[in-house]
Amino acid sequence: MQIGIRDCNMLKTIVLAAIVAGAYGFPTTRDLAERSFPDNLVVKLTVANGLLNSSTDGRIVLMLAPNGTDPLDDTDVTSSPNGIFGKNVYNFGPSDTVTFSGGSNASTETGVFGWPNVSLSDSPPSTYRVQAFLTKYETVTRSDGSTVSVHFPCGDGSPNVDAFGSLTTTAIDVDIFGGAQTLNLTFDTVTPVELFNGTEIGGCNQGNYEDTENLKYVKIRSEKLSEFWGRDMYVGANVLLPAGYNANDTTTRYPVIYSQGHWPGGSAALHYSSDADFADAWNRGIIPGGNTTTDRPAPKLILVTFRHEAPFYDDSYAVNTANLGPYGDAINDELLPYLEAIFNTIPAPYARIQEGGSTGGWESIANLVYRPDLFGVCFTSYPDSLDFHRHQDIELYTAANAYVRADGSSVPSIRDFVNGTEVILASVAQENHWELTFGTASRSFNQWDIWNAIFGVQGYNNYPLEPWDKVTGEIYPEAVEYWKPFDLSNYIVSNWNNSFNLGKTLAERIYIYVGTWDDYFLNEGVLEFQKRTDAAGGPGWANITILPEKPHGGNYQVRETWDYLELVYSWIQDHSPSGATPLSSDVTAPKFRGNKWEDVIEYGGRSAAVARQSPPSIKAEDHIAVGTQIEASLGRWDPGVMLKAQWVVDGRPICEKFKVKACDTVKYKAEKKGKLQLLVTGSKRNYKTETRYSNAVTVQH
Repeated sequence: MQIGIRDCNMLKTIVLAAIVAGAYGFPTTRDLAERSFPDNLVVKLTVANGLLNSSTDGRIVLMLAPNGTDPLDDTDVTSSPNGIFGKNVYNFGPSDTVTFSGGSNASTETGVFGWPNVSLSDSPPSTYRVQAFLTKYETVTRSDGSTVSVHFPCGDGSPNVDAFGSLTTTAIDVDIFGGAQTLNLTFDTVTPVELFNGTEIGGCNQGNYEDTENLKYVKIRSEKLSEFWGRDMYVGANVLLPAGYNANDTTTRYPVIYSQGHWPGGSAALHYSSDADFADAWNRGIIPGGNTTTDRPAPKLILVTFRHEAPFYDDSYAVNTANLGPYGDAINDELLPYLEAIFNTIPAPYARIQEGGSTGGWESIANLVYRPDLFGVCFTSYPDSLDFHRHQDIELYTAANAYVRADGSSVPSIRDFVNGTEVILASVAQENHWELTFGTASRSFNQWDIWNAIFGVQGYNNYPLEPWDKVTGEIYPEAVEYWKPFDLSNYIVSNWNNSFNLGKTLAERIYIYVGTWDDYFLNEGVLEFQKRTDAAGGPGWANITILPEKPHGGNYQVRETWDYLELVYSWIQDHSPSGATPLSSDVTAPKFRGNKWEDVIEYGGRSAAVARQSPPSIKAEDHIAVGTQIEASLGRWDPGVMLKAQWVVDGRPICEKFKVKACDTVKYKAEKKGKLQLLVTGSKRNYKTETRYSNAVTVQH
């Protein structure tokens, strides 16, 4: 059902000229160009004795905050007053010094990159509270042969800075006067791991919490993830039991709502841990009456939320991906059966419900779409983009740039509405540049980067194949094409009438809610999803509610929590074997399972990345005569690699290097005897510069 879509295009849009004092507004073409900046201000960082026992790779983030404030108080892209600067370190050892100076958006993997100003030297003269943080990376070789250096979280939900185990400097107040100046900072503290009080296995990974009467904590070592990552990996669950639950009464069994979302820590689903009134009512098994109603029994349900903090983000998106590994299998094939073995659940699809909002919204519908054999229905709220025709507000399949539209206007990312007027809080460029200060190669632990890691395949550099250049916003259509298995409307429509038969399999099982004033423009992806599924299955194939003037947040359809739970419970009753419309086994067969790990890693893992590459090739016989006109292809490279070519004879250049594009055909008239080859050098952000050699052709009389 669709309710009253309001056209927001008529609303006046206010673009904030700057989000903080001294910050930039929306980027111009000049802002996005690759260039370096002066280095008047220099910051040198060392490590106190005994704090770092061995060399490490990692990311140092330097913050210049207003005088007297804690630099960590506000690091948000929409409101932070800080200057934030990042730099990668490689084999950084106990006696080494790292120097921050200037800034460049051309060499972000080795130099300094800052936000809102790229260069440290562009920091306005003032008194600042200055502090630096080192996030340490661990280098691992995954089971598919790819090697990456990433941070593994340990019970903190993967913050983008100051994670457990980080090295920090003491915050100091410093006068920055705008000329040549050197500051010396020392890493002298380690951010301590939380003192967990539980008895779960795995130490701090996924946290470690102590059971209460109704809230139980479960954590398992995932065999599948541990094999992929080459180290012990865990997944956990927070299980909220209903009032009156008796573990010994195995004849009384309960449906389960799997509530997807961000890192929950020790909290239970649906704000049980923060809403005292709801918690009290849940624990008593009573829905409180109102002015005209009396108390009534609460529906008997088990609520489960997952703990799956991961390299790259605070959760894994609960699906199998080439960059994060088989998290979908770890949760659904390892953890879920374990939960069903120790709790009195109803182990049937009609009694396994997916729900969630935002990130959890995407996860909830994706788990139903890929696993209709396991789950019965999803109640999905304001999900991340369901259709990449609108990735937030980016027309990803057709646009040339993710940051700037064809008319020169900036693509917005985050908004608010004030007295009915749209206010843009951050553009896509601003948010991506802010993310880049926290990490390169999609390792910032922020939103756009995790989408790269989840939806994209591995690049030839082993990290996520990014869909656009992080600095300039130039979109790489070939990289975007690899996202299509996670474009859920494309996946459904592409498998509508084949062996998956998703048109019938998923009918009347998808419920989606979003507001027209969604903070992150996620209503646009829902509309695209609706357009394509309605075209295939008729109006209302998916039950979609779009409420006017509603922002991001809240329960499904903005329902009060007990009203929402009763709605879900009524669906369960109706679709039980004794209900009015039982969920047929014809639509829950194992053959409908998608997102299979073996397919995911074959399509997007290391072997596939290597198979995409090839050297340049001269299209000629092994021996040719002087004066012969020949052609050569440049080989295959990852999207976005910038190429230069050069002809050589007997290993010596016979011309200057010249710029080429991967799709070009290069022509040459052989004029010099000897062994002729074409050399092509490729370079790209976060990639090692590489020169590839063509086959050799002998030029003779």
